[in-house]
Formats: sequence, C-alpha cells, structure tokens
Amino acid sequence: MKIAIGGMKKNEMEAAIKKASDGKIETVITTDIGAVPMLKKGEVDYYIGGCESGGGAAISILIGMIGYSKCCTVAKNGHVAKKEEVEKFISDGKIAFGLAVDSIDGTIPVLVEALLEHQK
Repeated sequence: MKIAIGGMKKNEMEAAIKKASDGKIETVITTDIGAVPMLKKGEVDYYIGGCESGGGAAISILIGMIGYSKCCTVAKNGHVAKKEEVEKFISDGKIAFGLAVDSIDGTIPVLVEALLEHQK
C-alpha cells in the first residue's frame, strides 16, 4: 500500500504513518494537486492531507478534482476519528482523507489500522 501525504505537517504525518504501520505502508510526500494524478494513475492507493480544520485546505482540492464521493474528513479540530467511522468511510470507497493537524497522534493510528485491515 502506498499513501500520498499533503498539506500541513507532512513530515509529522509521514512519521506517524510509518510508526503505526510498522513500515508496511510506503509513503510519498507531495502536494494536494500533485496527489491527484498519482491517485488517478494508481501510483498511490490513498491520500491524507492535513490543515487546521481538517475539512478545508486538507481535502478541498481533492474534492474538486476526484469528486466528493471519494473524499472525507476523518478528524476535525478537537475530534479524533473513531475506528467505526473510518471503517465506514473506507468501505464506502473513500480514498482521500482530510484531518486536522492537531489530531495526527490520535487519528493516524486509527486510520492506518483500518486501511491495513481493509487491504487483507
């Protein structure tokens, strides 16, 4: 599995993904616009973007370029994603995830676990 990372605190998100996946997930740091062709060509499986709110700059370009039905916000300010919510997003076909950067430590492990379980 390969995940493109964009938005704010990219390096922190990358470190959290690598730690939570025990190295099972490959990452590429890019921009939101740079991630779109990667997703469309199948060069990456998912995108995770971070911003202050989790629903603005983290995901808005992806919504416009790959469609709302493939995008979601997994964690807004002050909210950490629940595993059940994340599993539903994945089973509904979401491939681009926005999150508030203040939720990286709590949300990335949940998201990574759900993505790895979905891959099985």
